[in-house]
Amino acid sequence: MHKYREILILHPIDNSTKFLEPFKDSFGVNYYGFNSDTIYDVKAKLGDLEPKSLIVFIGHGSSSGLYEPDERHIYEKYFLDEMWANHYFEDHDVILLCCRSNEFMRKINKASCLIGFGNIISSKRELDVHNENTEIKKNLSEEEIGLFNSYFVNSIIKTIKLLEDGKIAFKDVRKYISFFINKCIVNVLKDKTNCNRVELARLLFEFRDEIKYQNNVELFGI
Repeated sequence: MHKYREILILHPIDNSTKFLEPFKDSFGVNYYGFNSDTIYDVKAKLGDLEPKSLIVFIGHGSSSGLYEPDERHIYEKYFLDEMWANHYFEDHDVILLCCRSNEFMRKINKASCLIGFGNIISSKRELDVHNENTEIKKNLSEEEIGLFNSYFVNSIIKTIKLLEDGKIAFKDVRKYISFFINKCIVNVLKDKTNCNRVELARLLFEFRDEIKYQNNVELFGI
């Protein structure tokens, strides 16, 4: 298995992304949390990475880029747009744990390989936005959203640990995240005390099914 030169977990910190703090406990010196005052510092860290390294972004995103932290939760400024993502991710493997990164990564052809995700409902506010814009509504409590967050965060951490230890290859990342999510789904459905277990399980199913893998080496011959 490939051994990475470096591993960098990038976490733009604001109140809406605090549920991602288990990454800090799990990856120690490889974790780098940043706020609006330290954006240039983290870009310098990115620029200093030698290929091939593993970059993991955990925060907010869209089909057009990765957002800076924003305590107002407006998310207008991009930490990395298409141009800068191609610049900083060149020759690295990349995991983008943020909304609609499975669309954004299609614009990134300089990275070696990427993992992206779909729409991630990680807060009551995001659930309300989802329900306002779709005919099929989701009924989830804040506690259930918190459980969902912990399930997918722990599944991804376990998978990255396997990757870090050289037990799996990057091409296996999607499969292993799905494996751990499937175990969570089984446990949720077994919990007869939760009358809303089917809705929570459905959210996990959707999360799992929207994970995408992109191999630019094969696509573009880089």
